Amino acid sequence: MDSIVNLQNISVKYQKTVALNNVNLDIYPGEYIGIFGPNGSGKTTLLKVILGLIKPVGGTVTRYKSTNFKKNQFKIGYVPQNPTVNKTFPASVIDVVEMGLYGKVGFLKPLKPIHRKMAEKALHYVHMGSYKNRPIGHLSGGELQKVMVARAIAFEPELLLLDEPTSSLDFVMTRDLMEILAELNKDLNITIICINHHLDLLVPYCTRLLVMNKSILYDGPPDDPQKNQVINQVFGLQGAKFEL
Repeated sequence: MDSIVNLQNISVKYQKTVALNNVNLDIYPGEYIGIFGPNGSGKTTLLKVILGLIKPVGGTVTRYKSTNFKKNQFKIGYVPQNPTVNKTFPASVIDVVEMGLYGKVGFLKPLKPIHRKMAEKALHYVHMGSYKNRPIGHLSGGELQKVMVARAIAFEPELLLLDEPTSSLDFVMTRDLMEILAELNKDLNITIICINHHLDLLVPYCTRLLVMNKSILYDGPPDDPQKNQVINQVFGLQGAKFEL
């Protein structure tokens, strides 16, 4: 199977601070990749390199069109960490999801009825269809996060990137969102890359786990005990018995 994204020898610096050092990564269609590591380990930087928002000082990023992708343009959906909205912003849930389609039709160009159907379908996938006419400012944090996921998938991306999507959610909303992501990966075959500080929210769902600290120190099955040794080293837990 051919990869849809290839990163070769990627290095990123912020002034004199190294954010990524010689990262090599192939992303394959249908994968659910979990990324784990301490603060400052380059996780968010890696997503932004894939998105094209950060240009590496070294290395190359190649994005391919996979065999099941019908359009010529490679499309990536992105859900940033802790999205917020103005509580008085005069827009409904469906309006916000439709904003995710402007990249498809062009900014400020009128949307067609088919685009409303695409937005409604995206809300259905995240179990928020009944909220479509609710003011966006009236949602809870968990409901808003689901809407942000719907906005990211409304234009049918091939790859979905999520940066700490559960960081501000309670236990119930966290589990609900992680189940939804697993459904999107399985039912829609959307390739997912998800950063999370809680390993127990990645291991049960992802098909591949990356442990990072400026570079990729572990890349393999989430249930391989070998990852525990790497995590102990990354977090300075020598002598501790970390297991998950």
